[in-house]
Amino acid sequence: MLSQTYPHWEQIIIDDGSTDDTGEIVCGYRDPRIRYERQPNKGPFELAATYNRALELAKGELIAILEGDDFWPLGKLSAQVPEFADPDVVLAYGEAVDVSAIGEEQKMASHTTRLRKQLPSKVLCNNPAGSATRHMLLAEGRSLVSPSTVILRRSALEMIGGFQDVPGLPLTDYPTFIELSLKGLFHYSPATLGYRRRHEESITVHHSRTIYEKVSEFTLQFLASHWEQIPLSAFELHSLKENWRGAEDKLHFSEGRALLLQGLWSDARRHFQRAAKSSSSGVRLAAIAGFICSCLHTDIEPLMKLGGRADLRGQARSLGTAS
Repeated sequence: MLSQTYPHWEQIIIDDGSTDDTGEIVCGYRDPRIRYERQPNKGPFELAATYNRALELAKGELIAILEGDDFWPLGKLSAQVPEFADPDVVLAYGEAVDVSAIGEEQKMASHTTRLRKQLPSKVLCNNPAGSATRHMLLAEGRSLVSPSTVILRRSALEMIGGFQDVPGLPLTDYPTFIELSLKGLFHYSPATLGYRRRHEESITVHHSRTIYEKVSEFTLQFLASHWEQIPLSAFELHSLKENWRGAEDKLHFSEGRALLLQGLWSDARRHFQRAAKSSSSGVRLAAIAGFICSCLHTDIEPLMKLGGRADLRGQARSLGTAS
């Protein structure tokens, strides 16, 4: 944050009961724009409550999320803050780059980045409001908006009741962003506006099965409560459910990959066998490689890195505002 070229920001650091020296490090900075708050550990399943506490403390008109694992390019705020001159914009986002635990950039563009290049402007910019919602309801759409790149309009966030809490879901970004998609326009930039650190202890890796199940469950509940705004035919609803079921093959590969890192070879093998039935040739090929690694009692990370992916080996949340 201190290196941002845009100077009018405040950083609220919520220390979620950390056992390291986070507090001492933060208090070593004398910048009045930084505020440190410590709380008893709530964990990822109370993330919305932690974020909403920071929201109450914030003074800015714009809200940006910066997880402890992630970081921003130096010009992020300078590039995005001006987009909110349009009063209809409720959310601005861009491209995120995955990095390894030590900050090494992934060479290959992520699946979501490649997918975004195929989407029409009306979906990317949610123009008119609600245009992105149908895409976001699909399994591929849950990653349309990369959290590490996002800035939100505070008034719109408060209009929906703050960051959304879904019981049992260890994240708040997807349910919050999809609610906002019905409230106003998005601004999308193809520039890199955030870096997401990937490692074996991250929430998305550690709780991948829970996230998949709870997000797909939330999607159907969201549809039921917004049926008049997003009417779907029986065929469209069936296709949506099939889309989520198809995404489970990729989930099995991800679970197998994580299990290899834990040395649980037979458990990993079962997931790779399931992923090998995928209709995607890329997933099948990766699953076969994972299966072989499980038999050799080794992880697949060197192959993933060779293929341009972030290496998962190796290992305080904050919420920033701008005015």
